[in-house]
Amino acid sequence: MTEFSPQPSCQDPVEAIKLDVESARAKIMAAITPINSWRNCALREALGEVLHETIYSPVQVPPHHNSAMDGYAIHSRDWQAGIHSFQLAGHAYAGQPFSGSLTAGQCVRIMTGAVVPEDCDTVVMQERSEVNDLSVTLHEDVRAGQNVRYAGEDLQIGDVVVEQGRRLTPADLGLIASLGMAELRVRRRPRIAFFSTGDELKSLGQPLAPGQIYDSNRYTLFGMLQRFGADIRDMGVVADDKDALRAAFLQASSEADVIITSGGVSVGDADYVKDILTELGQVNFWKIAMKPGRPLTFGHVGSAVFFGLPGNRVSVMVLTFI
Repeated sequence: MTEFSPQPSCQDPVEAIKLDVESARAKIMAAITPINSWRNCALREALGEVLHETIYSPVQVPPHHNSAMDGYAIHSRDWQAGIHSFQLAGHAYAGQPFSGSLTAGQCVRIMTGAVVPEDCDTVVMQERSEVNDLSVTLHEDVRAGQNVRYAGEDLQIGDVVVEQGRRLTPADLGLIASLGMAELRVRRRPRIAFFSTGDELKSLGQPLAPGQIYDSNRYTLFGMLQRFGADIRDMGVVADDKDALRAAFLQASSEADVIITSGGVSVGDADYVKDILTELGQVNFWKIAMKPGRPLTFGHVGSAVFFGLPGNRVSVMVLTFI
């Protein structure tokens, strides 16, 4: 939701009132295109980011045959030849492979995750074995490949790991880390500037004069936009003054992809948002057939998409979800 493609302005405001929610949503979606710019992002900071390009596996995962159990590595042909007691020839630990070679009737003590020796194709669980000094007797039928995780079993080189456009989850980060990738290309987050309008509004911590109230809509919008994952620019409260509003619109349009205002979009004598929008940009539609939330204005200022929300707090929340 970022780059705006100008659309014909709506005709008569009366017609706009008849615009149903689905038609309004369709008009909005038709007027915007996804962000195509990207940035490099450290993997640890990529949670919730949108992947800019599909990731293909540069390696096999796992990179080598390894043991799925603590036990003993043997070659299944020895068992098939009638050998059930094996001579212990060494140990294999995760990160410390067995480097020797085996002859018939020998085995290697192996731990979970350790590389399976080249002379072995099977791991027998330690619970199915009996150890006497350097002799290991196996007490289960042996099948070639049991308890072995093969190289590339999870991913082969060139496999699709995570597709372009996916919002990254904790599981995705772990999967990408298994490829050895420390940095990703992610979509630039949409820059959203928002402000409230109204002489009656005061920011938190300021004293209230008669007839004034504290601005709550900016905090509602801040929470919802932060959850959405936007790059947020809170521009505070702007008075019901055309010059101040014009300056705020010009600043917001130079810094953001999307501008959101609350208040000033109705038909009161001091509701200037629609007038300023008409002067600086374009009105796509004004008002929709929905309550609460009817006085929704949609258009653009420069290249920035604009959403003018009413001042009612419930309307702000409802319209943010449409």
